[in-house]
Amino acid sequence: MHPNLLLNKIERKYSVETIIAEGLPVWEFLRNIYSDKLLKRYCHYSEKRKASPPNILYNYFWRHQKVKKNFQVVLFTDVLEERIVEGLIKDKIAGNLLKITQNQSLVVLDPGTNKHKQISQYSHTDMLSAFSFILPAKLKFKNIYIQNIECLNKIELEIQLRIPYKKLINQFFQFVEIFQSWIQKYQPKIIFINCYFSLRHQALIYAAKQNDVLTVEFQHGIISKGQTAYFPQKDFGQLTFPNYLLCFGKIEKELISNNFINSEKIIPIGNYYLEYMMKQKITTQNKETAKLLRKKYNRIILISSQDLIERELIEILSEIAKKLPQIVFVFVPRKESNKINYSSLPPNILIKPKIDLYQFCSLCDFHSTVFSTFALESSYMGTPNIFINIKGLSKIFYKDIFSNHTDVKFADDIKEYIEIIKNWSPPEKTEIKLNSKRLFSDNNHDRIKQFLNEISEF
Repeated sequence: MHPNLLLNKIERKYSVETIIAEGLPVWEFLRNIYSDKLLKRYCHYSEKRKASPPNILYNYFWRHQKVKKNFQVVLFTDVLEERIVEGLIKDKIAGNLLKITQNQSLVVLDPGTNKHKQISQYSHTDMLSAFSFILPAKLKFKNIYIQNIECLNKIELEIQLRIPYKKLINQFFQFVEIFQSWIQKYQPKIIFINCYFSLRHQALIYAAKQNDVLTVEFQHGIISKGQTAYFPQKDFGQLTFPNYLLCFGKIEKELISNNFINSEKIIPIGNYYLEYMMKQKITTQNKETAKLLRKKYNRIILISSQDLIERELIEILSEIAKKLPQIVFVFVPRKESNKINYSSLPPNILIKPKIDLYQFCSLCDFHSTVFSTFALESSYMGTPNIFINIKGLSKIFYKDIFSNHTDVKFADDIKEYIEIIKNWSPPEKTEIKLNSKRLFSDNNHDRIKQFLNEISEF
């Protein structure tokens, strides 16, 4: 059973709202941890043991003494959202927010396992490391009492998955304490978050709500019924959910459950980086790459990958590529480090980690993926999608979104994928773009400005 269906069943069957710690129904954040683990198990994804990030103290002290004033707006984001715009690093979802709020806004950046870059590389320079919160929270100690812990034990028995929930609940409240102190000291008006459903960010939202600070999530990836984060099966509380969600387009407003957030608080704003890239001319280098490929192959298919399912995707593509030697598959991995997946490939699969998807997509005949967010952007740019429906994931994530699109096909196996390639004549680019209007609203800058004016004064 697909993880979201399993978790939906659990939420309907058990009184998850009665699992409480410190007055909070902890299922609000535990559900997202279970969902993540279940999806990885479903995809047979071998999760690597997380090493401690290098340069912890460097990251902790990065810009630490530079932040001395109070900021009305704070954005919590991470390096995965970083893109080069006009020679400097900008946040690909919050670029216009930072442009509008300028010196009134602080960016809290999570470098992941990396060392923070020099501040001179960034467009916005009022910045603080997420390690300013991560390190102090790790040094805290709590031993929180959990009511109705028996319910969690029953759930774990049924789903055959165990997580260290006591440790995670203690961790949650350790973060809450650190965030509470910081919010009370610096008194921000609004906190923006690039992804609400991590334990740390849900602790941040909870701390903000305890202090009457508005929280707003920026949509950063696909939102669909293939996820559980936005589709609670009943109302078990919203203390760790954002007050507002700024989404890509109208489709999310129609899909998301009221148990997560009221539809009036879901605001379509489009996508800053997509709008920026749509205005850029395709570089000579990308044009030349496509031109050279077309001399050798009949068609170019762009493949956007994901860590979770990459090994199986590569295996299936290899079989397809052997049967379609006249077609080239330009494969863009999520991470360059997965080189073990790329050995002994057919010559018409090209691994190109440095190709810019946004630049190269319009030069291709098709885009294929399992369930990458880029499928939305591909459609918006006028390139037809062929989903490779491994383990039913494509349909679970995208069937509802693309139900009325004539420019999208789902292939359940290798044979069906090859038949689509050989026989399908998709609509023209202009028609595909027209079909995709509901996916992304226009004028990201103006929509963010309007939102800020409605909830505050800027």
